[in-house]
Amino acid sequence: MRRAALALAAVLGVTSCGLGVQPGPEPVDIPRPSTAESGPPGALDGPRVTVWFVRGSRLEPVERPTDRPGIDAALDALVVGPTRAEVVDGLRTALSPQSLMPDRPASGHPVVTVEVAREFTEVAGGNQLLATAQVVFTVTGFPGVETVRITADGSPVEVPTDDGLTAEPVGRDDYASVAAPERSPTPTAPSTGADAPTGNPAMPTGNPSMPTGNPSMPTGTRSPAAPSTPGRRRPLRAAGRRTPDGMSQDRKAGRVPGDPVLG
Repeated sequence: MRRAALALAAVLGVTSCGLGVQPGPEPVDIPRPSTAESGPPGALDGPRVTVWFVRGSRLEPVERPTDRPGIDAALDALVVGPTRAEVVDGLRTALSPQSLMPDRPASGHPVVTVEVAREFTEVAGGNQLLATAQVVFTVTGFPGVETVRITADGSPVEVPTDDGLTAEPVGRDDYASVAAPERSPTPTAPSTGADAPTGNPAMPTGNPSMPTGNPSMPTGTRSPAAPSTPGRRRPLRAAGRRTPDGMSQDRKAGRVPGDPVLG
């Protein structure tokens, strides 16, 4: 028991020598959070290239960030293909994984030669035209480039176009059938149907408040006679002057027809 007490006293003595009472609070620097956006360098504001993928049966442009803008970087991004989210959204590529090597003879030359691998020539069906169009549209998106020559092992390759096969350099005009549709504002269609009835419902034909004819004067009804002027009676015309016995002189003389002459 005595040994345990001595050991405890020794430990307390050692710790009291190492730690002292802090006289006051000590400020501590806390690092501020960074305001920089996370992501790979150049993903937001850096150089970008435009590559062409397929939606349905037509091409669609998509931008890709890059640290080395140029035809090489654009073709590399084209071969990688659309992202998972873009595939879910309906984008695809007609190109199979392969290497595409551009060869531009001189700066500003309108024709760029692209060396393709064997996988390019094995694309079948309608994807042949789409795959070639993807390469052509991606390469001709750079200033000064007008056409693309496709070669394999250094020799020109016949590629499909809207007009058939050719081994000559091809441009965007050769793939108008799969070009991206032009985006233009949709004109406002005039209202039809119930929104725009034919005629003017507020002004019907004719005047309903003025029917034909005069309802107060039906056809075939005579107008009532005008009333006579009160207080004035039409005098009767005398047949002749009457005698004192009540008989007129004409009748007495027998000048009235139909009356017998009294003897």
